[in-house]
Amino acid sequence: MNMNSPFSSSLSLEHQLNLIDKLQLFKIQGRDKHGHNILRVIGKFFPARLVSSEAVNKYLEDRVFPNLDDEKPFSMVYIHTDVNRSENFPGISTLRSIYEAIPAQVKDNLEAVYFVHPGIQSRLFLATFGRFLFSGG
Repeated sequence: MNMNSPFSSSLSLEHQLNLIDKLQLFKIQGRDKHGHNILRVIGKFFPARLVSSEAVNKYLEDRVFPNLDDEKPFSMVYIHTDVNRSENFPGISTLRSIYEAIPAQVKDNLEAVYFVHPGIQSRLFLATFGRFLFSGG
């Protein structure tokens, strides 16, 4: 998700938003065992070479966060199956910038994050740096 990538610059912001929507990258679907809504993210659908972090943040702000109840906790399930660095992995710095753009109220309601099918590199990275990257400090 390099903002200077020739791929992301060739698509307008509106086209990027439509692509994210068409691929159903983010979807509120079902409930966990505690009755919380689940925000499902399918990593293999992530068009990392075609969309900017700006487009992802705008999509979340306009089309996902308004559909999460402001008062209720929710869980997120990220499915990492068939993700590869060259095609559909946005990179840790982009994930961090997306996380930082999440409004405080939404973060406060995020009860759990489930990372399904992480590869060995993802496991090692998350075990070493995950708490630091995805917490306040």
